[in-house]
Amino acid sequence: MSKRVLKMGWIVLIALLSLSLAILPACGGGGGAVTPYKNDGQFIQMTIGDAESLDPAWGYDNASGEQVQYIYETLIYYNGASTDTFVPVLATEVPAFNSTDLTYRFEIREGITFQLGGNLTPEDVEYSFERAMVQDRPGGPIWMFFQPFFGQWSSDDVTFAEIDGAVEVDGDDVVFTLVGAYWQLPFLQIMCGAWASIVDKEWCIAQGDWDGTEETWLDYNHPTEPGDTVLFDITNGTGRWKLNLWDQGVQIKLEKNTSYWGGSVPFDWVITKIETEWSNRKLALVNGDADHVYVPRMYITQLEDYADLLVKKDLPELSIDAFFFNMAIAANSTYIGTGALDGHGIPTNFFTDINVRKGFCSAFDYNTYIQDAMLNEAEQRGSPVVEGLYGYNPDASMYSYNLTVAANYLHLAYNGTLWDTGFEFTVLYNSGNVPRKTACEILAERLYAINPKFTVKIQPLAWPTILGKIFGTRDMPMFQIGWLPDYPHADNFVVPFMHSQGTFAYFQGYGNSTIDAKIAAAFQDTNPVTQQQKYNELQEIYYQDAPGIMLVQPLGRRYFTKYISGFFFHPCIYGQAGPLWDMSKSES
Repeated sequence: MSKRVLKMGWIVLIALLSLSLAILPACGGGGGAVTPYKNDGQFIQMTIGDAESLDPAWGYDNASGEQVQYIYETLIYYNGASTDTFVPVLATEVPAFNSTDLTYRFEIREGITFQLGGNLTPEDVEYSFERAMVQDRPGGPIWMFFQPFFGQWSSDDVTFAEIDGAVEVDGDDVVFTLVGAYWQLPFLQIMCGAWASIVDKEWCIAQGDWDGTEETWLDYNHPTEPGDTVLFDITNGTGRWKLNLWDQGVQIKLEKNTSYWGGSVPFDWVITKIETEWSNRKLALVNGDADHVYVPRMYITQLEDYADLLVKKDLPELSIDAFFFNMAIAANSTYIGTGALDGHGIPTNFFTDINVRKGFCSAFDYNTYIQDAMLNEAEQRGSPVVEGLYGYNPDASMYSYNLTVAANYLHLAYNGTLWDTGFEFTVLYNSGNVPRKTACEILAERLYAINPKFTVKIQPLAWPTILGKIFGTRDMPMFQIGWLPDYPHADNFVVPFMHSQGTFAYFQGYGNSTIDAKIAAAFQDTNPVTQQQKYNELQEIYYQDAPGIMLVQPLGRRYFTKYISGFFFHPCIYGQAGPLWDMSKSES
């Protein structure tokens, strides 16, 4: 079985934001008051994309992670807005790292029950991690266990005995053994992710999931579709809310877990509705029928007259959006026209020509994108390492919009034949995401301005469909997707964009062993000076290779009705709504 890519940051449909925030009333004339308090005991939000799966070991998109974090719990979690301090959840304390035997020992709380009645035990914890590694779906998040445990990428690289031995029960404790001391902080950050959620072993087995034995593990290894896993649409966690209804593509309804062990639950219901039409989301927000909605940047001026909305803005996100060039487009793609360089299509290896890639990077109008799509609330970046991460280089090289330079590159492409022949293909974006639509339009318009023989068509698709194409069919010539931290470390941004086994790089056919070695050397370097130099070199390599069009690091906003309180920003909380467990809704 071939290796599967696993190193991937949290896929973003809607970007998360950073730690500084300002609570401001919306600007404007003060008209258009929100209607009185509605839906007592409910938190209702509207977004533009559905979850892909409710299985903690599968979900690697923001929409899935948001629901999982409400239903399930992890051993530890971030301490408030901090990214490097933690608080215990299902563990009794945050353990110290044992540098002698490279272990973390977590004592598991007693007296906690799952939503459907089973008792939490250390064996459930062990099973949760081993089940995730056994499942190890392609393009999923479980590389984050294989890397710190074994220094490997996937289950293809280890034996079942190694999986079984990485996480062990010792009395009331569960012991995790790492491959190196340099993983100690990133591992604790990983342990806060939705993929580290704890499931009920006995209940999972009763539903037909893996039975915990070596004899059956390959039967559950590498599922290819979300519905191939047992926990796709059924749940049983220890969290504050439990699944009531998932009407796929329409809404997810979670109800309060009345037996929750950790105290009061702030909302009786958490309801996430899928609504791709902005006008409908806006109407729901200003009428008080939704407590929070996704607001595309291009529409924020439409809310200026609603002075009693709660607006949180100027949130510097630990995220980046980018176009990715597919170096090996699927031969059966319906998005490449004739599939030949004949003016009516492109060949499957179209983007292997570096002059095409550099031409596209130089043809993109970054300033117009920042102004029109981001309303000047973003900054261009030249590499995946964004400001706010250790390893960021403020002087990193980046492309500038220059049609003359772009034309020069495209004249050179395909030994000079591309310019006279032209090309035609389709670029796709997830429906409802206006900034991504704008980016596609800018690219198409500027390439046409260079040469009318350069035709880029634009097509929207639903978010789950886009994900399936990126990480399954590989039939899109280019794909545009965002990036959030799995854990807030520069390595977590470099690897997915540049490592040959990194999720984006793997699925676009980019990367090589030399770059892989440089990435590993940078991560393992404990000297801050030389480590920074190594990350600078990697950022320059990304610029020179131009495997994609690096776009911007945004500043974000959140919009709520005035009845919501308790929001704070953390760059690793899934979804836009924030820490619902610390939030509340009140007419006062």
